[in-house]
Amino acid sequence: MRKLIRLTLLVLCIMILPGTMIYAASNPSEVSLYFNNVVQKQAAILSGGDILLPAEQLSKSLFALISLDETSKTVRIYKPNVNMVLLDNNGEIFGKVKSPARFAFSTLLQVDHLKTEISDIKLTITDPADKTETIDNQQIKKSEENFWFKTNEFTYSFNTKGTYTIQVYFKDVDSKTWYPVSEIDVFGI
Repeated sequence: MRKLIRLTLLVLCIMILPGTMIYAASNPSEVSLYFNNVVQKQAAILSGGDILLPAEQLSKSLFALISLDETSKTVRIYKPNVNMVLLDNNGEIFGKVKSPARFAFSTLLQVDHLKTEISDIKLTITDPADKTETIDNQQIKKSEENFWFKTNEFTYSFNTKGTYTIQVYFKDVDSKTWYPVSEIDVFGI
């Protein structure tokens, strides 16, 4: 009788073990997410042959605005075309600055294909030491699909050689969230 019980338990264990292993193997696994050859902070998830990407990380990488509607369970991604030109105080376009220098400039934005409402525009500059300063922050009176925007003149000290990154952010009307939509580098030489 004992041998029969042992044999039955052994057969049950052998039958359950492969099912447990298959179940364990079917769990989602993390996949490294690279954008322009740079690994992203949040990993993607591979589940059942589908790759699931984190929407917030995707927004930052693609310079897009994201709208999440939890009631209808929809995510909308808006990718406006935002072009940026830097103008010195003489109206000349520039992209390099001899450092150290104190320099006055303004930024001209050309925006098209903006398919959602925004309330504000903000521009920041980040120096090579990762210190960020706001260049301009303005409320938009009327959000349009296509428009031009020029910042107020801003005086900045380019103290060290290296890359200075200027980023443009739009604030979404619905979520009140700032989203980066464009960036340009200025080189301190």
